[in-house]
Amino acid sequence: MSGLFIAFEGGDGAGKSTQANILAEKLSRQGFRSVLLHEPGSTTLGDYLRRYLIGDGPISNVAELLLFEASRAELMTDRIRPELEAGAIVICDRFTGSTVAYQGHGRGLDLEKIQWLNDLATHGRYPDLTILLDIVPAVGLERVHNRLFQLALPIGDAPDRFEDEELRFHDRVHQGFNRQADNNPKTWRKVEGNQSIGDVADVVWSTVYPMLPHLKVCSETV
Repeated sequence: MSGLFIAFEGGDGAGKSTQANILAEKLSRQGFRSVLLHEPGSTTLGDYLRRYLIGDGPISNVAELLLFEASRAELMTDRIRPELEAGAIVICDRFTGSTVAYQGHGRGLDLEKIQWLNDLATHGRYPDLTILLDIVPAVGLERVHNRLFQLALPIGDAPDRFEDEELRFHDRVHQGFNRQADNNPKTWRKVEGNQSIGDVADVVWSTVYPMLPHLKVCSETV
C-alpha cells in the first residue's frame, strides 16, 4: 500500500509548523494513521546535524547544502519511505522545496546541481502535495521577532541562522518558493499565509481531504 506524502513549505514565520501540527492532529481525530516529521531532523543523524544547521556557527554555502541533503537522505531511508510503504500519511515540515528556495535562490547555488542532489537524497520520491504558505517576508520576520520578544530573547540572538539573514535574502527565498509553485501546479498548492490560523487550516484541510479516500482508516497514529 502506498501512503500519502505531504510537505509544508514557506518562509520564516509563515506558520508551517503550526499548520503541520494542526493537520496531523485532525487526521488522527479522523482515524488516519499519520506521522509528523521535520527537516532537518526526525532521525538520530538529522537531529545531530540540525543543532549546527540552525545555529550560528560558521559554515560555507556548499557545506550547508550538503548537510541538509545528508539529513534528508537519512530521513527518506529511515522514516519517510518505510512509513509510506506501510500506508501512512507522512507530513513533513519542510522538504526539498526549502533547499531550492534557501540554498538555490537565497544563497545563489546552482539549481541544476541542487536538483541532482535532491534526486539522489530522495530516490526520486517527492511529496504528493506541497502546501506553500505564502507570506510577505517582512511580515513573516516580524512574527519571528515577536515570538523572540515573547520568549524574552534578544532579536539578534535568534536561534535560526536563516532568520538572522537580511531582508533581501528572504525576498529571494520568497521568489524561489513562488517560482516552484508556479512551475508545479499539479503538486503544489499556494495558500495565503496572512490569514487567521483557523482560516489557513480550513484551506489546508479542503485541499488534503479529497486525497484521503483511498487510504485505510485505522485507530493508531504514528
